[in-house]
Amino acid sequence: MEKHEARRMMEGCLKALIAQSGYLAGLDTVQDCMKDQDVRAFLGHGLLDEIMPVMDLPREEVNALAMEICGEMEKPNVDIPLLTLCQNGARAWEKNVLPVMEKYLNREGTIPSCLSFSLSCLMMYFSGARKNAQGAFEGLRAGEPYIASEDEAVLSAFARLSPDMPPETLAYAVLSDRDIWERDLREMEGLADKIADQLRDLQILGLKEAMKRSYEKN
Repeated sequence: MEKHEARRMMEGCLKALIAQSGYLAGLDTVQDCMKDQDVRAFLGHGLLDEIMPVMDLPREEVNALAMEICGEMEKPNVDIPLLTLCQNGARAWEKNVLPVMEKYLNREGTIPSCLSFSLSCLMMYFSGARKNAQGAFEGLRAGEPYIASEDEAVLSAFARLSPDMPPETLAYAVLSDRDIWERDLREMEGLADKIADQLRDLQILGLKEAMKRSYEKN
């Protein structure tokens, strides 16, 4: 693995971990996430336990890259709105996170919990969006609207769903939809069950408690 490719994958995964999850937790920027004890703990577990171990580089290089990326995310002068990270979230997740999940699954024989939790939050974020009077897809966070930005086909697919659907049904519908993904993600052994469990936690426990369970069960 080239160093620049490892950096791209690590940075993409870290941003995916906090994008929809941080926003649905009531936070607005990357800085908010880095200052939030619960989100920061979740980010740390995802980085140390799931992302770094599958980077095919010497450990010292992986450590240096992780420190570099986290340092950049902590800089207050480059604070990024989470809604910016959420834009084209499904495409970004498939490009950046899915390959890392597959590497982890191949090595460990199980689905990485924090990375899969980012997908569960993505489902909750997009499946609540409906077209508003202006034709934009609009979701709600604590009763306040946000604009969900993605390809029209992806948004239309999610618009048929709801975040309060039975978790197994929502997991099946999203993972199998070729309008969202390039392939049927149910092919990944254990992913559908993992996502259904996490969606259930999100529906019953709320985001912060579900987030904690994602790495406590890992």
